[in-house]
Amino acid sequence: MKIRWLLIPILLFLVGPVLADKAHYFQGVNYEAVNPAQPTDVKPGQIEVIEFYWYGCPHCYALEPYVESWEKTLPKDVVFKRIPAAMPGSEFYTDAQATFTAEVLGIGDKIREPFFDAIHAQHQVELTTDKDALRTFFGKYGVKPADFDATWDSFAVQMHLAQANQIETRYAIQGVPTLIINGKWKTGAGYQMDTKDIMGCVNYLVDQERAAMKGGKK
Repeated sequence: MKIRWLLIPILLFLVGPVLADKAHYFQGVNYEAVNPAQPTDVKPGQIEVIEFYWYGCPHCYALEPYVESWEKTLPKDVVFKRIPAAMPGSEFYTDAQATFTAEVLGIGDKIREPFFDAIHAQHQVELTTDKDALRTFFGKYGVKPADFDATWDSFAVQMHLAQANQIETRYAIQGVPTLIINGKWKTGAGYQMDTKDIMGCVNYLVDQERAAMKGGKK
């Protein structure tokens, strides 16, 4: 997955004790600016948070419980979106297609946790690459093989894949999990913090954006 070599040992030494209290996060250490900032697809006054992920990613799997807990307490002004990494020719693409197939078939939320568990807890790694294995997996959730095949290559799924790839290109996504806050900030597993602190960093950046909207300073 994403590996970052941050050449800032002196800075890390200086801020280490502060990071331990989980109250503060630092640009260039825990997150970075999106350059250039990108337009969001939410209403004025709302803050967009996007998670780019891959079902086959162990870091995404480790982060998932924290994402689920965080999502349950979302303020009304935060709009959360999940986008599967859909880079053509990459190891991510098959499961991105499976994700959108599930969404079009109406079982996207239903299979999320079981799909993660099947790959990482039950070691069914074939679900990251094998269409036949995915067809069988979907069958456990009431999807007929003919419906799976018809949806897999459908216009709706291909459109979602193209849109996801376009968004990932705009944000220069190189690894997962990566989270984008309001088109301006990027954080995730490739930054200097434990998995359990990532959503805390997201909250910090959401608060920062909220304050900026109100004309305040963080």
